[in-house]
Amino acid sequence: MVRAVPALSAAVLGAMVALASLAGPTLLAGALLVTVIVMATGWPTLLGLPTQRGSTTVLALCGTAAVLVVALAGDERERLAWLAPVLALSVVATFAHQLLRRDMRPRLVESVAGVVSGVVVIELVAGWLAAAATSTDLVLAGVAGLVPAALALALPLPLRVTGAAGVVAGVVFAVLASVFLDDVASVPAGVTGALVAVVLIAFDRLFAPVPSVTSRQAGLALGAAAVCCTGAIVYLLSQVIG
Repeated sequence: MVRAVPALSAAVLGAMVALASLAGPTLLAGALLVTVIVMATGWPTLLGLPTQRGSTTVLALCGTAAVLVVALAGDERERLAWLAPVLALSVVATFAHQLLRRDMRPRLVESVAGVVSGVVVIELVAGWLAAAATSTDLVLAGVAGLVPAALALALPLPLRVTGAAGVVAGVVFAVLASVFLDDVASVPAGVTGALVAVVLIAFDRLFAPVPSVTSRQAGLALGAAAVCCTGAIVYLLSQVIG
């Protein structure tokens, strides 16, 4: 059951993103901030980083900044323009955190690499907000592919079976969702479902051998990380389709 936590986390957070996108950008930003907090609190545990409270603080602040700059952007065509400076400042914040450590800085390189990788992943969550500004229907199609794919990964079956089932479920349900969506045709919806499912499965397979993934907190963070990355995928597709 513990091994299914990442998949269930991704499914619940994805469903929350979909519902919030229907309610408007403010609630969507709030849902994304919840996703940021879930990932920030568990990512250091997942990677076994030292000074976990400091790492969590850096991740939470950087993810929050990414969501806010996109939410407050005036020009919809350049909603992600400020993410580059935010990412640059996030790297600076990561090194500042290391300088403030008072534990003689053991495993310094591992700590920096783990936090920077987490910063990159967590800031991709802003892609959901930018995609919703272009096409809410595509966001719904993406979540329609994400949630069934995540639930397929939670099944007590061999990894190769759940992986294939996840991709098929992502494509099928995204295409079915397009029937009820005005702005997304079946082919773009199927591509979106396939890509979000592949990203979700890639995260699951990448961290499957990591012992800490059996921790509930780390599992929740892994599911949240997959949701963050799929936001960037949906945004890129919204630009191609739009």
